[in-house]
Amino acid sequence: MKIRQVPEDFIVEEILDENTLKEGNNYNLYLLKKTNMENLKTLSYISKKFNIPLEDIGYCGLKDRHAITLQYITIPTKYRVISLNEKNLKVEYLKTVVNPLKLGQLMGNKFKITIRNIKRESFLKIGDNLRNLHLGVPNYYDDQRFGSVFQNRTFIAKEYMMENYENALKIILTKYKKSENKRIKDLKRYINENWGHWKSILRYIKNNKIKNKMFVNIIKYLNNGDKERFKGAFKYVDNRLKKLFVSAYQSYLWNESIKNLLKSYIPKDDRVYVDYNCGTLLIYKNIDEDILDTLKNKTFPTITHDINLNNFEEDYIKIIKSILKKEGLKIENFNKLKDFSKPSYSERMIISIPENISYEKFLKDELNRGKYKITMEFQLKKGSYATMIIKRTVMV
Repeated sequence: MKIRQVPEDFIVEEILDENTLKEGNNYNLYLLKKTNMENLKTLSYISKKFNIPLEDIGYCGLKDRHAITLQYITIPTKYRVISLNEKNLKVEYLKTVVNPLKLGQLMGNKFKITIRNIKRESFLKIGDNLRNLHLGVPNYYDDQRFGSVFQNRTFIAKEYMMENYENALKIILTKYKKSENKRIKDLKRYINENWGHWKSILRYIKNNKIKNKMFVNIIKYLNNGDKERFKGAFKYVDNRLKKLFVSAYQSYLWNESIKNLLKSYIPKDDRVYVDYNCGTLLIYKNIDEDILDTLKNKTFPTITHDINLNNFEEDYIKIIKSILKKEGLKIENFNKLKDFSKPSYSERMIISIPENISYEKFLKDELNRGKYKITMEFQLKKGSYATMIIKRTVMV
């Protein structure tokens, strides 16, 4: 089965809190529609095109790149009203509002997703799973959260906590995804092959006219630094990247905690394990209604330096200690991240239950000969991953 075969297969639209839409004269509110474009690059493009500082563009959240996304942005009214209508990007003025949009202000997201390349013999299973979507799915962080994680599940934030500064920096400077710019991939390959030969790498950067400030500054610093240079070089790593590295590791620990927690509620016969970038996730085929009623109102905390274990029940404490022991860490280790990118504390719902679910009949798939497709629509609260609902639909 396939999703995202074409952009129209994955459409997501933000649902804003009405409190953020109060009319006023301070900010212009826009609808931003993009196709197959990365969020931050899109905002940077708008910033440069209209000469508006990036920090003055307000938004609620980051959306999938490989999709059609409809989201909202605000720009102070001191800048002229803007408009865009390009092939993969549209910006439409809506009205003026009192307050700027900020991360996390949205209530949730609407999704319209088409699953393709379905075999006829899968109709019954998928149909049953669609009818059971009201049972929800564990509210795991999915693959999109772990773009900074490379093979062997090596987390940059964990390496930093373990004081493996050189290894953490080497991951940043040498590991790459297939989708990265060719010039940067070539640079990373060269750095990997010539690690420690900083003058040679500086010559490569100069000869190839590499302008990326982070790489240039880090290599210059390593060339001139002392024995503590690997830790010190992190001051040149983009703060947004460092925040992503920390969030990725905290998200992984949360996933592992929930997988552990669910084992005490879900019988073995009802457990299904599905793969994701950082291992496996436990999803239930069926769940007792009493257990669902218990879990759907529960949250689980992110593990961080200022978590107070005395605030939690014994089963939570046991899980957290078990996960940290497996990772070779203690809660105190998270203090080392405060000079890197301070970890944040939150409590996340354990179960994600979609609302306003609807789906069409199976239809012939025009993109995959002899196969079928089905389109489904639903809403999720903010922070929940639609791809987990898809996994619940096709893999269980």
